Amino acid sequence: MNTAKTIQNYIQQIPLGKPFTIVSLRKFASYVNTRQILSRLAKTGEITRLTRGVFVRPKEVAYLGKVLPESKEIVEAVIQASGETIAVHGAEAARVLQLSTQVPMKPIFYTTGNTRYIKSGNREITLKHISPRKLVKPGTTIGLVISALWYLGKNNVSMAVIEKIKQQLKVEEFSELLEYTHQMPAWMADMFYRYQAEHPDAR
Repeated sequence: MNTAKTIQNYIQQIPLGKPFTIVSLRKFASYVNTRQILSRLAKTGEITRLTRGVFVRPKEVAYLGKVLPESKEIVEAVIQASGETIAVHGAEAARVLQLSTQVPMKPIFYTTGNTRYIKSGNREITLKHISPRKLVKPGTTIGLVISALWYLGKNNVSMAVIEKIKQQLKVEEFSELLEYTHQMPAWMADMFYRYQAEHPDAR
């Protein structure tokens, strides 16, 4: 069986609608050869290119046509393909933590890579570059909290905001959060120090 057929057969085993990366196919051929094979499959419509190095066998749904993966799935595939760090945007983090009622109009994620846009059907996913120092434990509750506070900014973070965060976290999660004050900007860390001073049992 030639390389092209091997890769094609492998792709056909991937569930419809599940993103896959060119990296996952490197065991079958060189990068250049794999890219050429994927390009041919995309031209025939067997697969759809979502963004650089990420593809999918689109799922067909009656009356809707091709249904592409959710934004989160696409971003997870981008991580696998590029190796960069990606995290929930501060606006979404603030919404999840009930610190804001604003719902982002378009899916936005922070990335340590370059700022860029991914077209997925009628959606546009934004990957916005952010300094690595602002991404503390991405993908965790700790990272979610710090991202939300960065987004809210110094003038909008009060004792009431810290209290609301504490109420939503498990005791051990809040205790762990306090261990990361050294990775927070001075104004953010100071707010937690003040909260601890007023609530000695908040550990």
